[in-house]
Amino acid sequence: MTIKLYPDDEHNRRTIRQGHPPGWVNRDGGDYDLVVLGGGPGGLTAATTAAAAGHHVAMTEQRLTGGTCVNFGCTPSKALIRCARAVHEANRGDEFGFRLDAPPVVDFGAVMERVRRIRSRSSSTDAVEAAEQAGVEVYLGHSRFTGPDTVTVDGRELRFRKAVIATGSRPAVPAIDGLRDGGYLTNETVFALTELPRRLVVIGNGPMGCELAQAFRRLGGEVDLVSHPTTLMPHDEPEAGEVVRRRFEREGIRLHLGFTAARAHAGRLLTLGPGGTHELPYDALLVATGRKPNLEGLDLDAAGVQVGGDGVEVDAYLRTGNPDVYAAGDASFPQKYTHAANATARLCVANALYGAQRPARDLVIPHCTYTDPEVAEVGLTPRRARTEGVAVDTYRLDLSNVERAFIDGEEEGFGAIHTRSGSGEIVGATLVAAHAGEMISELTLAITNRLTLQALADTVHCYPTQAEVFQRIAQHAEPQRIGAAH
Repeated sequence: MTIKLYPDDEHNRRTIRQGHPPGWVNRDGGDYDLVVLGGGPGGLTAATTAAAAGHHVAMTEQRLTGGTCVNFGCTPSKALIRCARAVHEANRGDEFGFRLDAPPVVDFGAVMERVRRIRSRSSSTDAVEAAEQAGVEVYLGHSRFTGPDTVTVDGRELRFRKAVIATGSRPAVPAIDGLRDGGYLTNETVFALTELPRRLVVIGNGPMGCELAQAFRRLGGEVDLVSHPTTLMPHDEPEAGEVVRRRFEREGIRLHLGFTAARAHAGRLLTLGPGGTHELPYDALLVATGRKPNLEGLDLDAAGVQVGGDGVEVDAYLRTGNPDVYAAGDASFPQKYTHAANATARLCVANALYGAQRPARDLVIPHCTYTDPEVAEVGLTPRRARTEGVAVDTYRLDLSNVERAFIDGEEEGFGAIHTRSGSGEIVGATLVAAHAGEMISELTLAITNRLTLQALADTVHCYPTQAEVFQRIAQHAEPQRIGAAH
């Protein structure tokens, strides 16, 4: 299979050399303790973890090792966001007591060149050579099951004692009339741009849609965001999405919430909503409407593996209908994040090779949307608690009351800690802050270890830091208790 990335420059050529070396010749196959299908974050974690323990491991990959995260997701998107934030900061001179002689001029070609350079650097740690050096035997090409304990990769047969399906996911493209004929972007193609679209329409109100809408707006494009739900980031707490909505509107992003995209044609998107029918002109259309597992062509039936709503059907221990086959990450897990793929991959190895019998429900997995401000959540939030019928108490504090936040001009946002009702046990947290992704881990650790508000209140924090928001909430929990969710 020939792998191509655009534009054809030194950075993309390096990424290809690392993730799918041209001329690579597979081994002849053989017997393995573990065969991992997929070379993304989950697959690499499973394969290298098992190999480090002395197991004979094979890993297969059809496209680029590193998967979506390094090549089309986390790495390039955060590189783009960082450039956009730098431009935004430069435009805030008056607030910080300096003045530029002229507004900053964005060289979009240079921005995207940096994105590709950062991606090529990041992909080196997930390269085929790196996996081989870690003791993993890599097979490149299309893989499929041929029996309950066999996989073939371009004609080479791999026999396994245990296997892990970690084939990741791809963009889910909605059925919009004319969309496929008119051309559109997804996360797999947007980072190939070399010129800034003057008018960008984004379909989708989740993490990717929100992150890239703000980034392209800050880089100078006109941006419209269309979504059928009437809120941004509907899977997070409503108050968090409302903070981001207000920021987006101030920055000039045109929001069309509660609208349905009906037809795309000749650079125009027809939307239907409560205000009637609208046409939005665009130079580029970005589809960011979710993910779907990569399972086609694996011949899962041959292995006795079933597929359900979230992908591969697994039990509490991530085991499929075939007791020797497990599934990790986006291929089976509803929380489709890189760190979730890594965590479930390690769990698969522990359960498959060592009989650990550790259930996936014990994992405490945070998530973060890297808008500005960032939105991070972990554990049992009020929204999830209502769904599960669990009562929680919520305690919150605005970032405007935290010195480091208003010193830095980053006071927009809030922190909230959710405890099991009637007790001080921390079960969840919501944070909207400039660096929420960096700060949420403290609460993830607290939940994992079943710590209480008192333990958090007693933990000494550096002053001044924005992370103090959590300690202050804990120290003043009783006076600021705001009620229970049932």
